[in-house]
Amino acid sequence: MIANYRDWVVYVLESWVETYNNQHPDNMETIIEDEERAYYYIKNLISKFSKSTCSIEDYEDILFHIWQSKAE
Repeated sequence: MIANYRDWVVYVLESWVETYNNQHPDNMETIIEDEERAYYYIKNLISKFSKSTCSIEDYEDILFHIWQSKAE
């Protein structure tokens, strides 16, 4: 069951991080530094989560980004 949730969390974060991807064809004309930093920060969180090397703060940030991705 934990593996299923791990896969789901990674899937949600991978989908969410693309909203910050300045290399995406829709965004290539403008590079926004805050979005670029967010992109690499979330990619780093995904990496840590996948390797089970998260700190408490990392888990809090992961929950925040999942919440953000689901907010409408």
